[in-house]
Amino acid sequence: MEDSIRIKLMVKPNTKVCLFHARKGILAQFMTGDLNLMMDWAESGCDSIIYWLQQKDDLQDIMEHLARQIKPTGRVWLVLSGASEDTVKNAQQNVIDSTFLKMGKVVDIGEGEIALQFVLRKDAKEDSTL
Repeated sequence: MEDSIRIKLMVKPNTKVCLFHARKGILAQFMTGDLNLMMDWAESGCDSIIYWLQQKDDLQDIMEHLARQIKPTGRVWLVLSGASEDTVKNAQQNVIDSTFLKMGKVVDIGEGEIALQFVLRKDAKEDSTL
């Protein structure tokens, strides 16, 4: 049996999770009552933010904003649909160059989607003004 998206993206019970533009097919995995779940908005203190990038989105602006909403130990997952290897590399570099995030894992979550994990850089974790 294929792992659920929650397992692949390391979403644990009793955590604060935000989903942006999630496809309907995966919503049931998150609507289980064991998460503090937010849809299409985020507030500070999130453990995980999962953002499905849309064609007209400003990647830099979005990631700067979302990075400010995660806990020091939190993560932002950027989901790219049907992305080529070059698109993935460009997205990674754009985020790293324009935010205080660093690259974590790359996960194939199925349905032609790749999730890129970003976490706070060590110096950003220590800066309480973020």
